[in-house]
Amino acid sequence: MTNNNQPLDDIAEKIAGGIRMIGGLKQGAEAQVRSIVEGALSQFDVVTHERMQVQEAMLNKARQELDALNARVAHLEARLKNIAH
Repeated sequence: MTNNNQPLDDIAEKIAGGIRMIGGLKQGAEAQVRSIVEGALSQFDVVTHERMQVQEAMLNKARQELDALNARVAHLEARLKNIAH
């Protein structure tokens, strides 16, 4: 019975080897594409997602501070009007 299974085992082994090789080629191709894209993007003025999130957080904080200052100025202006009259 071992002789009957040998051709199937050989075929299965060759298929498995082919799949492993394709997987390795895929990883290599992905690494090359990533390298090419990173190299191309380095020539442009682009921002990473992480840096963009930091900038958005800073902008939101500045907006909140500006809103608080505007409210304070409005309150002080109202007090000045009351004092002037």
